[in-house]
Amino acid sequence: MKVGIFFTTVLPNTASALIGYPITMYDPNCAFACRDIFASAMLTCSGHDNASGAHSHGQGATSPGCYASDSSWLTTLANCINATCTDIAPWKLEKYWTERVTGRFTGVEPKWTYQQTLDQMQGTERPTRLLEEDEMLDFTAAFNKETWESTRGALEHFENAERKHSRYGIVLLVVSFATPILVTCLGRLPYMTSFLAKVKPRLVWPSLVGSYHVRSLPFSLGNAPTIGQIWYIALFVILNLALTAGGYKSFQYPSNAWFPDAWQEIMAYVSARTGVLAFALAPLVILFSGRNNVLLWLTNWSHSTYMLLHRWVARIFTLQVVLHSILEFMLYKRQGSVDAEQKEPYWIWGIVATIACVIMVIVSSLWFRRASYEIFLIMHITLAIFVLVGSWYHIELLFARRWGYEFWLYAACAVWFFDRGARVARVLKNGMRRAEVTQITDDIVRIDVKGVRWDARPGRHTYAYFPTLNPLRPWENHPFSVVPTALLQSRSHSLANTASSSSSEHEAIADVEKSGAASAIHARATRTVRTDISGISLYVRKSNGLTKALTARASLLTLLDGPYPNNSTAAVRRTDRLVLIAGGIGITAVLPFIAHHPNVSLHWSVKTSSQDLVDDLAMALEGLREKSVSVGARLEVEDLLEREESEGWSRIGVVVCGPGRLCDDVRSILDVEAFSW
Repeated sequence: MKVGIFFTTVLPNTASALIGYPITMYDPNCAFACRDIFASAMLTCSGHDNASGAHSHGQGATSPGCYASDSSWLTTLANCINATCTDIAPWKLEKYWTERVTGRFTGVEPKWTYQQTLDQMQGTERPTRLLEEDEMLDFTAAFNKETWESTRGALEHFENAERKHSRYGIVLLVVSFATPILVTCLGRLPYMTSFLAKVKPRLVWPSLVGSYHVRSLPFSLGNAPTIGQIWYIALFVILNLALTAGGYKSFQYPSNAWFPDAWQEIMAYVSARTGVLAFALAPLVILFSGRNNVLLWLTNWSHSTYMLLHRWVARIFTLQVVLHSILEFMLYKRQGSVDAEQKEPYWIWGIVATIACVIMVIVSSLWFRRASYEIFLIMHITLAIFVLVGSWYHIELLFARRWGYEFWLYAACAVWFFDRGARVARVLKNGMRRAEVTQITDDIVRIDVKGVRWDARPGRHTYAYFPTLNPLRPWENHPFSVVPTALLQSRSHSLANTASSSSSEHEAIADVEKSGAASAIHARATRTVRTDISGISLYVRKSNGLTKALTARASLLTLLDGPYPNNSTAAVRRTDRLVLIAGGIGITAVLPFIAHHPNVSLHWSVKTSSQDLVDDLAMALEGLREKSVSVGARLEVEDLLEREESEGWSRIGVVVCGPGRLCDDVRSILDVEAFSW
């Protein structure tokens, strides 16, 4: 196939970046065109099996040494280059001559330099004889100008298209990465606070679909994004559409040496574009899913927002991959070479990556995640590895690292290894711990881990590993709320304002895997608590999988990866009143806010079966003046929020953690910011 020559005969040996940045594919294209139109010619020193031509794969029986020593080959190319490359610097022509005349970076230099070859031709008549098909090149042949122009134009337009692919891939990645940073920076500009306070309740916080956000849509269709999140999703989708569909230019006059019609030419460009854009999205897909996402440190967007965006970016990534596969199949089908190409290893690995992408999207559905989160996680990681490995071999076998496509995969792998390396570093820093497990209710246990000293800030969580619970899968871990053990044993609840938090402040965060939470958190203060007992406590509601094996025991090997932030708590410092609403075990997420605000009211509802949980936390809540605990009854959130509003506070913050319905009910009443996994 003629396109195959593009990919195999005139490419650099090793890429240093991306096409156009700064890789040049066919520079100077006039010289590349000269070599290409004679590439299938048989020389006097060629092997006999070259008589059929070398166009099938660009690899004939003519050796580099043959090219280097054959005078007719050298003078024929020099004549063509001298006639067509009149505006190219001599040094560039000499460089091309040394590197490409004998093949693609063979290391074999021709017996004459370009200038020496021209000198050999001095005093001879200008060549006029054209090389006939299947004729041996044993003379200095003239070149067909129409054939040369057709080839040069094809090379030029193909390289321009590839340069656009790289540019558009960079644009897609940079815009997608930089948008959260830009939005965060804009929100911190002077006079933006009052403006955003008016805009967010209408254009950012509300759910796109009714009151659904933390709780899933009917039929387990997933979680509805907020309007603020849909702005980013819409921008991302529109950007993908524009970059996929735009910027193509066909070359068919007088003809295109590689594509006989505009349909095949544009199809080749679009299929390549979708492949490059998919590769450009790969680092972003992995970044958004990571615990150590650098955007969590650079922006005020929550981890749950990035997880939601991860799913949307992954869907577009998969769509680009599928489009790339379909369009390539259609192109090769039109060219009549699909049967042969399907047997090639590069094609098979591409299909492996495509199928893995599709399966990954299917098993990432909310229904599957809820059915068995542990199995989902194993399959998700395994399939992701198949995608990366399949993609690597797809381009390695086809291009041998000459085009720079591998740099997209390098970036994706770098993001993944950074995240995993940071996790290991956190676990090693926290060390191996022995925890005591106490049965609180039939389905709730408390895990006390002694000796852990983390500075206390609300809105954070940790991932806990219990390798001895399931020795066959020691890597399993879950995110849990963290409550300082000292807070649970404190009986003094005198509140005192402070200008800054200290290491004695305590933290707790939502169990971000098993429950949802909504929060508009504002203000900051601290309260005096006992700190004579260091350590943290995790309240865990047992479910299927690893947590089901948690039972009362005096010693349990525990590894901690954390702490990690969840929602931003900066706004909590700017409210006059903080209302904490919790449902069930969600109380563990709101407890630290009691120590960080001087004016708090707590409202907590639990099932009758969770009375022992109320008793276990009674000491922690003992000194809180304004609190209500409802056992066996639901909170009337609308009534209690109306009462809070009637008190006349200028700014009221609300933090809610509990079942999805509770969080979404509060969202529908208030201006809130929610998160859900």
